[in-house]
Amino acid sequence: MRRDAPGGVCPACAQAARGPVLGRLLVTGAYVEGHANEIRRRVANVAARAAFTQPERRVLAVVRHDGSLEILTTSQKLAHRLARELQKAFRGAVSYAWSDRDGELLAVWRREE
Repeated sequence: MRRDAPGGVCPACAQAARGPVLGRLLVTGAYVEGHANEIRRRVANVAARAAFTQPERRVLAVVRHDGSLEILTTSQKLAHRLARELQKAFRGAVSYAWSDRDGELLAVWRREE
């Protein structure tokens, strides 16, 4: 270990701390209420796998709102990947909308029971 190396914050930690949120995934539908823990586990597994090769792509928060989940990410690609993986694992429908203003991705995954 080098003792003369300069200290600092890793780029991934800096981006997570300062933002911005570039990916937003809304997980909605009746299915979410009974399967929220499974969905959260799938999100955590996909995010961990993505962080292995691209550590700057992180899940910043998973917030529960009246029967739905909102997942905030540091990148559009991670939000897109999470939505696609939820669709593959649990079926349902996905829609994507990119903002012209700041490039943010809003992905919506929905499954009714």
